Amino acid sequence: MLRLALLALVGAASALRVAPGAIRMGAAVGDKLPSSVLSTCGVSGKKAVIFFYGADDAPSCSKEIGAFEANLAAFSGLGVSVVGVRNGAGDKGIDSDVKLVVDEDNAMRSELAIAPDLFGLLGGRETYVVDASGTVVGVHNNQFDPASHVTTALAAAETIPNLNPLEQFAASLGIELP
Repeated sequence: MLRLALLALVGAASALRVAPGAIRMGAAVGDKLPSSVLSTCGVSGKKAVIFFYGADDAPSCSKEIGAFEANLAAFSGLGVSVVGVRNGAGDKGIDSDVKLVVDEDNAMRSELAIAPDLFGLLGGRETYVVDASGTVVGVHNNQFDPASHVTTALAAAETIPNLNPLEQFAASLGIELP
């Protein structure tokens, strides 16, 4: 009963965090992701999904990693790289086909203003989809449904137009062509 009440409270707090008019706690669609984040993730100038999660061995986090792994071919077919980001404490050295990077001292989370969930006990679980220029085309935040990050990321990735080689080169340099 206590667990159910706690989940209801956390769900309500999460809903409040993303409600219209609420204080924004991360990048929004149309924002540029910081170049330092793109560089640390190794996706500067590339279409990418960057998902932030807690720890490699946490049950919901391993489900999220596995769901992204199971859909790598679909993302690859769209020319989209997939990168998972966890903090140093969450790095358990798992073997994954998904590229995983460590967010040293939560620098990327801080720069993006990703707020922790559950009164600071859990790192915020957020997913960003960016085009080759680093513009956010999709954002998803759901602590309790890790698989939803994959489905929403894939839907957002499908909206990114394919660039010709000149446009890709310009995007990698941060130049927008007319």
